[in-house]
Amino acid sequence: MSYPLVEIKNSTNYIVSGKVSYASIFCSDDNYTVTPLTTWKASSRGVCLLTKITATVKTPSGDIVATPYESSGTSYSQFAILQTGPNSFAVTRIVNLSEDAVPEDYVEPTVQQK
Repeated sequence: MSYPLVEIKNSTNYIVSGKVSYASIFCSDDNYTVTPLTTWKASSRGVCLLTKITATVKTPSGDIVATPYESSGTSYSQFAILQTGPNSFAVTRIVNLSEDAVPEDYVEPTVQQK
């Protein structure tokens, strides 16, 4: 058994580099660099739970440290680097809404019901 390989999508117009940290001393952390609007994918992972992803964004104004993704240990594998303001960035987990199946008889509430 192993977890899916970590993928980090760079949704910015800048080069980003950082580190993927894993929970166990038996797992090697990954350093990564990802170019604008592309995705970096780890070469291995095994049964290593992820604890942190850092990112430094190289902008014309200088290097900006993004808000990292942190966890006590997760098997999630899809992440993105987002620009959250003029000079601020964050690493976040990509949530696939198709995983959240809606019951067949579900009806979206109207404005008055909300």
